[in-house]
Amino acid sequence: MKKTNLIIVTGLLIICCSFLISCKNTGVPENKNIPDKEGSNISDLVLIYHGSTHRPDWNTNQMKPYVYTDGESSFHWLFDGFLFLEIFDNIKGYEWDPGFGYKTAAKEQWEWLLDRYFGQGKGPDALEAILDSLSMKGKTPVRARKVIISIPCPVQGFKEWGDLDGQKIDFNKAEDQIAVACWFIDKTLDKWRKKNYKHIQLEGFYWVHESAGKDYAIIPKVKEYLKEKDMKLYWIPYWKAERAEQWSSLGFDLAYQQPNYFFSTKIPYQCLDDACHFANQHRMGMEMEFDNNIVKPEKRSRYYDYIKSFEANGVWASRQVAYYEGGGAWLKMSESNDPEIKKMVKTLSDIIIVRQEMVDKNSIKK
Repeated sequence: MKKTNLIIVTGLLIICCSFLISCKNTGVPENKNIPDKEGSNISDLVLIYHGSTHRPDWNTNQMKPYVYTDGESSFHWLFDGFLFLEIFDNIKGYEWDPGFGYKTAAKEQWEWLLDRYFGQGKGPDALEAILDSLSMKGKTPVRARKVIISIPCPVQGFKEWGDLDGQKIDFNKAEDQIAVACWFIDKTLDKWRKKNYKHIQLEGFYWVHESAGKDYAIIPKVKEYLKEKDMKLYWIPYWKAERAEQWSSLGFDLAYQQPNYFFSTKIPYQCLDDACHFANQHRMGMEMEFDNNIVKPEKRSRYYDYIKSFEANGVWASRQVAYYEGGGAWLKMSESNDPEIKKMVKTLSDIIIVRQEMVDKNSIKK
């Protein structure tokens, strides 16, 4: 979840409680389908908030805890997918996704963000360097680590984005929204090619707006353009987001459902199960959620609730999972000496390790 203000949390509580009354599902639904094979080659996708001036630099030391664990017993790979995204910069006062109260990012800020994504020695660069270093030690993953880059939101109604090909852009026009999204895709692909990475692959792009409300009509056109580039399109809608169940017909290759359970202790556990049922019904992956508030006892229990519900609903065994960790919580947890935090890291790491080994094994069979 990216917007944790009181209005959203209250709205989620109302929605969940009303849904609880009408929903009597228990256990794993019979129609438990895994995502389409062509949907994604990523099993465990971690969200890396990267770009804004208030974020970590995401150098090699900061990225390592996301790539592998090298404990007392043995070496293991962790996340196999890395989504680099940004939504706002609370220092510069701009937002690339509407709703946070900052100024809407224009062309200058879109280009600035892209330069930050591919900063020297940071983000994808750091990921590449870590994998290159490991390969020299004889450690190479069975499957290449995949990268997804987020497309800023072309906010409907915004008229001050700037010029493109000599024409002033007006986001009241769908064709202008599409043109700018495709322009960003081209700029990203150009930067990626120039990097000449050997150990990471660009899997596709992410649609940052979490509800397909005003922008639903332009998504299929952006997807058509991505298909020409042999790129995939990802989406992670919030709980009960508009058109979430229509993710496939909109053109997304894979969508993950946010439960939004971690962020308020007023949201009942049933809502976590309900989100899993919804995802299973609509062939979606799931998002696990936590952030730096994990240090609070009441939040720690919610962390384990996700693990429990995902186990009970077959998520760990059969579905793709995205991990929202608030922009650096996993890094801090990995560096913590708190026994309880270390236990939490090991618990989730062990789950990811098993999932990665299973996917690797299936990949070798093919």
